[in-house]
Amino acid sequence: MALVEHLKYVRAACTVALTGSSVGAAQALHLSQSSVTRAVLALEAAVQQVVFDRSGRGMVPTPQWSDLLQRCNRAFQHMSTASTRKSARNEMPNWMSCRLVLGIGPRHIRVLMSLAITGSETISAAQLGIGQSAVHQTLAQLEHLSERELFARSRQHGLRMTEFGVQVMRGCKLCLSELQQADEVLAALSGRFEGRIVIGTLPFSVGPMLPKVVNRVMRALPGLRVTVIDGTYDALIHQLRDAEIDLMIGALRPQFAIQGLVQETLFIDRLAVVARAGHPLAQRKKLKWTDLRDAQWIMPMPNTPAQMVFERVLGNGGLPLPAPEMRVNSALMMQSLLMQSERLAMMSPRQIRSEIEAGLFVVLPLPLLDAVRAIGLVRRADVLLTPGMQSLLATCRQVAGEIASKNEPE
Repeated sequence: MALVEHLKYVRAACTVALTGSSVGAAQALHLSQSSVTRAVLALEAAVQQVVFDRSGRGMVPTPQWSDLLQRCNRAFQHMSTASTRKSARNEMPNWMSCRLVLGIGPRHIRVLMSLAITGSETISAAQLGIGQSAVHQTLAQLEHLSERELFARSRQHGLRMTEFGVQVMRGCKLCLSELQQADEVLAALSGRFEGRIVIGTLPFSVGPMLPKVVNRVMRALPGLRVTVIDGTYDALIHQLRDAEIDLMIGALRPQFAIQGLVQETLFIDRLAVVARAGHPLAQRKKLKWTDLRDAQWIMPMPNTPAQMVFERVLGNGGLPLPAPEMRVNSALMMQSLLMQSERLAMMSPRQIRSEIEAGLFVVLPLPLLDAVRAIGLVRRADVLLTPGMQSLLATCRQVAGEIASKNEPE
């Protein structure tokens, strides 16, 4: 069961949990007590579980549902951040006075998500399998609930999200993420393990570590679905903040201060100068940095930890920075270019251990001081961890400890 398909029932249950009774919930939501009671009963029928313990003193969530409703409450609170209205009662969360949260339904969310991508009511209608008039009416309802325009209209560009619309969209994505995590906990209460984790990875960073982590976790939790995507640092940070991914793994930035996110170092990675086997410089038993004065390089991407190490190491070796003729953001392309040229690259031997052992690449014997970077993870700071995420984080730390305990590349 997907809780997002029962938002009306979930809102009522959250309010009952916060007020302690169906009477209090009815007053807070401006509904009749019978409407609230029916919504709670409908939720219990849908999940086939008892959500509340009833007594003469009121209604209290069962221990399992206390955690679930806390997650749902957080979901609604994420969506209410787009509203400037404050709760009339300080002890109640803001979402209980937010028209958008109190009125939005699953159809509104589906239409909003589709329009944000297509920018066209006609295309969204075709994708969602509904009429164009239904999309138009749903958008009108959304903007009425939001009390502001979510899209700017023009004949040339169609629908384009306003700044406020982007804010509402982000709140909806965070809300959906919380509800999906609540679905995982709900499935576990029924004796099933269901879960999905989306991991964003940075190039030249995770090497064999992440496959080892994912394989161990999926063996331990067979019902877990894992998706791994590559991206740039800025793109993945944006996706992480919008709950499009759950975790980012790769080379960490030394100066990290992004609100709502936290980073954790897993291990320290050493970089080295790598060339293809048979490279003229690889034939020498001893090398000085001055021997590389005329070398051609595949440069690291700008504003990355590898670029910082590259600049520092060349400076220590007394070499000027080469002209940035070539930069590569793909591990496969990097390896192909190295194999087919006399170029050098500053890379982690750990990331290409198999290729080195196969005799395809060699590490040049050069003195490198302070050629290190931190490999770790970044995640949202305030997330209530699901069983799947708890297992993934624990396994990341376990594998990282195994890597750190060895001197040779892992």
